[in-house]
Amino acid sequence: MDSQKQLLKFSGPSKYALDNLESGQIFCQHYGAYNDPFEFWSDIVTGIPDAGREPERFLSALRTWGFHFDTVEEALGEPLVSESVEEYFEECASYVPPFEVMRKEMRIACFASQRDNLLMWSHYADGLRGFSLVFDEDALVSGRPEAYVLDVAYTNKPPTIDSFIYGLAWDQDWYSHVAIEETQKRIQFSGETEREAEIEMYEASGAEALGTMRDMWQRVFATKPVQWRYEGERRLLIQTDQEDDAPLLWQYDRGAVREVILGERMPETYRQRLMAVLEKHYPEMPVTAAGRARDCYSILID
Repeated sequence: MDSQKQLLKFSGPSKYALDNLESGQIFCQHYGAYNDPFEFWSDIVTGIPDAGREPERFLSALRTWGFHFDTVEEALGEPLVSESVEEYFEECASYVPPFEVMRKEMRIACFASQRDNLLMWSHYADGLRGFSLVFDEDALVSGRPEAYVLDVAYTNKPPTIDSFIYGLAWDQDWYSHVAIEETQKRIQFSGETEREAEIEMYEASGAEALGTMRDMWQRVFATKPVQWRYEGERRLLIQTDQEDDAPLLWQYDRGAVREVILGERMPETYRQRLMAVLEKHYPEMPVTAAGRARDCYSILID
């Protein structure tokens, strides 16, 4: 399993953790349930940018569209832009996602990315008395369109999200897919092989648009104060239609769990109960142990 695709879920030696493991479910919370008061603390900008009052937003929107200008005057002096920008921007306004509604409906589960993180074993696994499940990201979300995994970004100030830029990027990504498909058909049926270079251009455009959208998602749903950087958090997002703030118990395919790491200080009675759950529901699961190194402050796993 690619180490970049690992999701580690640390738990203390609780009955609740065993029940979730036995049931094959992950506890996902509404963002308001987290202790960090800065969770989802961001500024969401909406609406079509006005060239006169918001020149930087306007130019940024044009760049997402594929036009790069240094000034608004230069941009509006280009007939291709001035003659179509108003109509195109009005169209893209309908593609803007309702981020404020979506984040209220989102349910979140937090994971770590480093199996030997000393502080994670101390804070979230009760000082090596608990355990960590190692999930494979691809196996966890495969075939589950409501589920997304994002790396958490750590910043010194709350992010600003321009939802209109997201709408533009969505349209550019869609257009790139359509253009690639149409170009491939022309090459196949009309023999217009000189158009092959266009496919690379559309692929690059689509990748840039997709990168813009993923960056926006990270800002909205996975950005925290820099003081939390030590966690190296990765985040599972579950999009729901829940209008309340109730948590969600999300079922997963047990095959998504690839390893279980036991803390060396786990009570023996709890270890026996955990191993019984693994034997019954996760047969042949690799089980390793996390312990303290003798010669330095670090975690060894074997």
